[in-house]
Amino acid sequence: MGNTQVKGKVIQVKAPAHALYSIFSDMNNIVKHLPQEKRKGVKTTEDTLEGTFQGFSMGLKIVEREPFSSVIYEQFGNSPFKFRLILFFDATDVAVTDFHLELDAELNFMMKTLIGGKMQELVDKITDGLSVAFEGKVPPDMDPEEISKMYS
Repeated sequence: MGNTQVKGKVIQVKAPAHALYSIFSDMNNIVKHLPQEKRKGVKTTEDTLEGTFQGFSMGLKIVEREPFSSVIYEQFGNSPFKFRLILFFDATDVAVTDFHLELDAELNFMMKTLIGGKMQELVDKITDGLSVAFEGKVPPDMDPEEISKMYS
């Protein structure tokens, strides 16, 4: 897609790939995992999420779902630049998943100057946050239907 590509580190999550996929393939589930103070002003549908992030009005929409393997998001609404975010779920065991994300952004000169050098830091921060959030949060034997009920 663009001129700035960042690959996140791989983390191991003690949850089945289908459980992680179920959460990330529905934007309503993602917001339910945010702290209450971060939910203010965030609007979601199953396919879209809009809100303000570090002073920027941004949105995400799911453009592709590969069941239990990946979810692809792109910019949505009033985003200051085009980007694509891909989340990968690689089952290494019945209850263990290797997870990583990749970010591809089209940044103009000003945006590249402002945030281009911080993209890897952002991807790593997101990955670390997800790693901490999932520690002990997703039971390994839970199926997708149960997860959906749990976060509805």
